[in-house]
Amino acid sequence: MTASSAEIEALLFDGNDLNNPTPGMLPAIFRDIIGGLDAAGLSYAVVGRIALTLHEQARFVGEIEIVADLDADGGERAAELVRATRGRFAAHMAPHLCRRSIGLTLRSCSCATEAALLAEAIIRPWFDVPARLASAEHLLWLWCRNEAIDHAVDAAALIAGGAVDLYRVQRLLRETDELEESGQRRLRLAIGDAVLSTTFSFSRFMDERRARLDPNRVPVWRLQRAVAADRDNR
Repeated sequence: MTASSAEIEALLFDGNDLNNPTPGMLPAIFRDIIGGLDAAGLSYAVVGRIALTLHEQARFVGEIEIVADLDADGGERAAELVRATRGRFAAHMAPHLCRRSIGLTLRSCSCATEAALLAEAIIRPWFDVPARLASAEHLLWLWCRNEAIDHAVDAAALIAGGAVDLYRVQRLLRETDELEESGQRRLRLAIGDAVLSTTFSFSRFMDERRARLDPNRVPVWRLQRAVAADRDNR
C-alpha cells in the first residue's frame, strides 16, 4: 500500500481549531528546505512519516525530518538553511508564536552505513517538488536503532505493508548494532506487532463478511426503521 503527498495534505488540519493555518503550512516549509538543499548540492534523504507515506498509508505529519551527508562545510550550510527556513516561517515554526508548531530536523548521517543508504533514496514529486525520500529499508533500519514509541508503531505499519526487505534490514542491523543487539530485538518486536495487526484486521474482515452473508441478518437501517415505526404506533 502506498499513498501520496496529496493524501498527507488532506490530513493537515487542526481538529481542535479548524481556523489554525499552521498544519497546512507544512508543504510550503518542505518545499523551502528541499529547494535549499538541492541548490546547495547536498546529498540527503527525507525520513520519518513523510517518507513512510511512500511505502504505506498517509498519516498526520507535524515534523519534517531529513538526514544528509555533511562534512564540516556542509554542516554549516545545512545549519544556515534551517535557520533561514525557520526565519521565513517563524509564525508557524516558533513554539512561542504558535500552538503545535511544525518541527524541522536536518542532521548529519550517524555512520558510514547510513551515508551509503542515502544513495538509495527514491526521487519522487512530493508536495510539488522533486524530493529524495528514504527507502523502506532505510526507514526500518533507522527506527529499529531508536526506542521512540512512535518509531515502533511506524515500523510495524511498514512491515505490515509488505514493502520492505526484512533480510536486508537484518543484515544492516548486524553490521551496525550494539553488542546487546537492541536493534535486532526491536525488529523482532515490530515483526510481531505487524503480524498481530494483520491477523486482527483479517479476522475482523472475515467476521464482517460472515455477518453480511448471514441469511438471518437484518440491516441496521431496517432495524432503525422498525423501531421508529413501533414508536409512532404507540
